[in-house]
Amino acid sequence: MVRKLKSAFFTTLILGVLFFLFELIQEGSAVFFIIVLFYSAIGNFLFGIPISFLSDFLTKKLIKYRFIVAGFIHILFGFLTTLVIGRLGLFAGVCSLLFFLLEEWQKKNTNLYKFNRKMYIINGFMTISFFSLGIYGAVNFNEPIFEKKTNNIYLIPNGFEGSIVVYYNVSEEPPIKKEGEFSVIPVNVENLIELEGTEIEHYGISFTSTPRTTEGATVNDKYYYVDEMGGRTKIDNYCTSGDGSGTFTTSSGKEIQYDTLQITKTDCGEDFYLYGKEMFNTQISEVQKHWSGKLSKEN
Repeated sequence: MVRKLKSAFFTTLILGVLFFLFELIQEGSAVFFIIVLFYSAIGNFLFGIPISFLSDFLTKKLIKYRFIVAGFIHILFGFLTTLVIGRLGLFAGVCSLLFFLLEEWQKKNTNLYKFNRKMYIINGFMTISFFSLGIYGAVNFNEPIFEKKTNNIYLIPNGFEGSIVVYYNVSEEPPIKKEGEFSVIPVNVENLIELEGTEIEHYGISFTSTPRTTEGATVNDKYYYVDEMGGRTKIDNYCTSGDGSGTFTTSSGKEIQYDTLQITKTDCGEDFYLYGKEMFNTQISEVQKHWSGKLSKEN
């Protein structure tokens, strides 16, 4: 057990030092180094040590190919974390290799290491091969299988520019319809009396009785302009800006959730995608002020 604690400790330390040097070269913040140190410690002690015990159990009767099988087990389970945490599994894979090598280094004086030169070459080649395959798989694996996604399709009247607010869990409104894994959100364009006469009096709105269940999920939404015949034209993501989400409680104690976003045809680009447009932010504030009071009374 002491050997495994040492392996976990030094694996964490080595990864932490590497990231510290990287941040030093890049003149970055030490905060990232501390975060890496913290999470790698959790992974190495709570995940790496049990896997190492499993490896010992599965390879205890092996002699000639014990190193290869043990390396495969450590590296396999390290990169399997990619299924849960996506490409961050690359770091887990690196930790698994470091952990394994440190384990084997501490065993170097035992009778497990009566290898000839040929076996050292084979062991090294197989370990590098396993690790390379793990790197390739992690780099080409884009989405964790347990990742929660928003999966919304927004149907927006053709040519609309402005802010959109979607209210969930609203009484007597229709439930969300589905297209496969995606929720379809039809958007209506209305005029806001408080902004009448301004260039932002037209806003987008949608209501549904379905509660929102995607808080904190990865955004995987699609946006379409819809013409009078129902034809759809895909809107580029750089013409959209996710503005935020939230909840409020009605006078009866009911919780209503909402999402907000912005759409443009004339200012598409990275700046709009990241920050939206200031006048649309003002529009959203007025829309929320108008509907929060009204929905609070009706629900």
